[in-house]
Amino acid sequence: MKSIFSNFKNILLIGAYKILVIFEKLTNRGIALDFISKDYIDNPYKTYNSMRSHKPILFSQTTRLHWVTKMEFAQEMLRDKRFSVDDRKYPIAEKRRKEFKKAGRKIMLEQFENPSMLKLDPPDHSRIRKLVQYGFTNRYITSLEPEIKKIVEDCLDKVHNQDSFDLIEDLAKPLPAIVIAKMMGLPNEDLDQFQAWSEDLLVGVGGIGTSREDIKKSGDAYEALINYFERIILARKDSPGEDFIGKLIQAEEEGDKLNIKEMYGTCLLLLIAGHETTTRLIGNGMFALFNHPEQMSALKNEFGLIPNAIEEMLRYEPPVHATVRFAENDLSYDGKSYKRGTAFAISIAGANRDPDANANPNEFDIFRKDIKHISFGYGPHMCIGASLARIESRLAFEVLFERFKNLSLKEERPKWGKNLIFRGFDNLKIEIA
Repeated sequence: MKSIFSNFKNILLIGAYKILVIFEKLTNRGIALDFISKDYIDNPYKTYNSMRSHKPILFSQTTRLHWVTKMEFAQEMLRDKRFSVDDRKYPIAEKRRKEFKKAGRKIMLEQFENPSMLKLDPPDHSRIRKLVQYGFTNRYITSLEPEIKKIVEDCLDKVHNQDSFDLIEDLAKPLPAIVIAKMMGLPNEDLDQFQAWSEDLLVGVGGIGTSREDIKKSGDAYEALINYFERIILARKDSPGEDFIGKLIQAEEEGDKLNIKEMYGTCLLLLIAGHETTTRLIGNGMFALFNHPEQMSALKNEFGLIPNAIEEMLRYEPPVHATVRFAENDLSYDGKSYKRGTAFAISIAGANRDPDANANPNEFDIFRKDIKHISFGYGPHMCIGASLARIESRLAFEVLFERFKNLSLKEERPKWGKNLIFRGFDNLKIEIA
């Protein structure tokens, strides 16, 4: 009976959603952000381009967000203090609190009230970021290169004698999780459990039509990881070491130090942001290369082209498609007035394809000069781990091309994952010739 009621409820929700899509098309010259449609999932850029041409800031009924698809506006909003990232200040916060309480998620509610720097505005954000930066110095991140390369080699050793492998499951997904675990100095015996938690955590992030089971699995993993990080940090307090967690414990600015919640919140942020970005960057980038074989050949022949190719991959198929900001107070922008708490979706993918920012933006070109993208953010929230993601992906492509001279897609049209925030593949099967 419960299952029948749940199915009926889902039918009603889909029906209501379809009505919103129709209404949105009627009010926006046939344009609608129909994010569950196959057309959108396969190619969201067509929608973003239409939105930008019609209105660079366009309200979507289906998401209840104002979508910003123009690069100039996106960059301004990401650095303008009038736009806030801290959703605790706005009406949406009460809904989140009720959801956590109803689900009995005490730890998640506590973390919502004490967010990582990703969800904080200056000066709180600035304070934490300055301290966390001790774990992201260029010297330290660069020193990780040999170990990262070894992890890539170990992943590919497991598939070397096979006829085919899954780029996502066999390399792109385990690589960042193992790198993060090694950075944090986690015990080797914890690696399998850490990877399992990492994968479970991410099934509930940004998915379209995510099942209750996956949401529960994600919530359980979230709370398990918080408890795990807290345990690890407390055990290291008196003897921190020189790994990432040790650097967080020792970080100090004018007597100010990170508290325990800020430290494990940072660890969780590194896991979510670092894992998803790198996994999808490698998968999306490789898919783009398969569709442009002459450019893949150029990379195989000249590894020095890979860094610029990665920037083009980030621009062309960004791992993260949107980030949300709120109007801090009533304000006027681009000639229109917005109330306090108005939510804006900064379309990273839409801005990256803005022809005013990049010529021929819908073409993939690893030789492109002066590439403009906001795939690692912009302004004060620029991704602190961007250099790490670049190194991981560069080494992944280098070792792949060293090991395998002839690679081909097993499926001509692999399925894109159904996720409004993160864009990428759940699987990408590759044949070894």
